[in-house]
Amino acid sequence: MFATLKRTITRFIEAVNFQVAGGRWQLFELCDLWIVPDAVKHCCQNTLTAQWTKRLPILQQRAPADLAADAILEALSSIEDVNTADWTVIDFCSGAGGPVPLIETLVNRGRKASGKKPILFRLSDIHPNLDAWMEHAALSDNLSFVPQPVDASFPPFSVISTTTAGDKDLVFRAGLRSNGSKVFRLFCLAFHHFDDETAKRVIKSTLETSDAFAIVELQDRRIGSLVLMLLEFWLLLLVTVFWFWHDELHLLLTYALPILPAVHSWDGFVSCLRTRTFEETVRLVEAVQGSNKGDHALKGNAITVKRGDWMLSHSRTLHTWPIGYMEVTFGRKIGVGSNNGNE
Repeated sequence: MFATLKRTITRFIEAVNFQVAGGRWQLFELCDLWIVPDAVKHCCQNTLTAQWTKRLPILQQRAPADLAADAILEALSSIEDVNTADWTVIDFCSGAGGPVPLIETLVNRGRKASGKKPILFRLSDIHPNLDAWMEHAALSDNLSFVPQPVDASFPPFSVISTTTAGDKDLVFRAGLRSNGSKVFRLFCLAFHHFDDETAKRVIKSTLETSDAFAIVELQDRRIGSLVLMLLEFWLLLLVTVFWFWHDELHLLLTYALPILPAVHSWDGFVSCLRTRTFEETVRLVEAVQGSNKGDHALKGNAITVKRGDWMLSHSRTLHTWPIGYMEVTFGRKIGVGSNNGNE
């Protein structure tokens, strides 16, 4: 009975959960500002990681990272040669690691259960957090990192696909080489940080130097998501003592000086206003390709469109009852293939 009531409430709220009018707003997030101390930024990164990887009783059936791992595992399974060719999932804008170490564990656990070979994951960022990454990498044979700064709009050869066009012999003689495998780019709670011009450069780079990508966001520009972020302040006051009872600085910045709840609430609200819809992401692809022609299909809860030699799809999953949704945009080169007959 309780489950039926929850579904009824969810459907009612979704019916009035309208998107905010006026398009996306590229406002500032506090953690992006140089004036904010690194100690505060690191605590914010740790809080985000906890929000990805820990489950809230009653409100969440599973941790958001579990849902993201399911989405990525499904995306990988739609690629025809994922079990025969060498593939690497490269996470851009990794910060301190976020959900990716757990996602890697869950994805490869699922692949192992199906008798499939593991997929390699690599962390990267324009400001590498080597101390955190080394700890994560030490716990898994399938997780590594790029120690050099990685700009998602102009990536080094170490993170581009082996299928990237160009004179490979020339760059090899220059002492450079590609990743050596096909590349699946991953953006976890990161793509909304790019303004439109930067996002176009990132999309252009993605289409030219990778074979698939996924953009995962835990928020959108709907009323419900904005309300959830306004409640973030009080939520962190409730859960921080359980998540970070061993971290004196985190407790200090939450309860004695409630800086972290305030920063998270503001940054989360701004993240909602920054987040692109699937249609807006598709338009970025069209702007890069110079074309807006393609097929459009709706199958279940997923939307699929074809743009040039790329197939793009979108899915939306409830992660925090009743108003928190995970948005996933997945793209793959059509030449890479599919097991679902959508070619």
